[in-house]
Amino acid sequence: MELTLSFNLLEAEFFYVSPKKPVSTVPLVYLTFAFDEGQVAYNLNNQAKLTRKMERIVKTILKKWQQENAVYQQALDQDLILMPDEHLDYQTALVKNLLILLKDNELPAIRLELVGSWPVFQTKDGQLDLTN
Repeated sequence: MELTLSFNLLEAEFFYVSPKKPVSTVPLVYLTFAFDEGQVAYNLNNQAKLTRKMERIVKTILKKWQQENAVYQQALDQDLILMPDEHLDYQTALVKNLLILLKDNELPAIRLELVGSWPVFQTKDGQLDLTN
């Protein structure tokens, strides 16, 4: 069974994504998995979700992923200005790191998407000012 989860690096959380993927204003990673029937449970509304064991595995991966990418997570969280090459290098490392964690835990990821607001180029004029 295919199931898509969104990983939020800033909040260290994951959410189930419906077939209609929403647009996000925060940087998210959508991961689509091919799970066996024994790894999937259903809620009262008959919507698919992971079993508790699988949720614990995903949460462990997410926590390790956040720890190993703490420098970039902090830069994103504080809206720091980085050189364009730095953003792309961090994003490449972020994706590679996540794929390694998934492979090490034998999670069958079949698709990974970067969605939402991932900066690649930003100057001081483009910095978010939330004080106004």
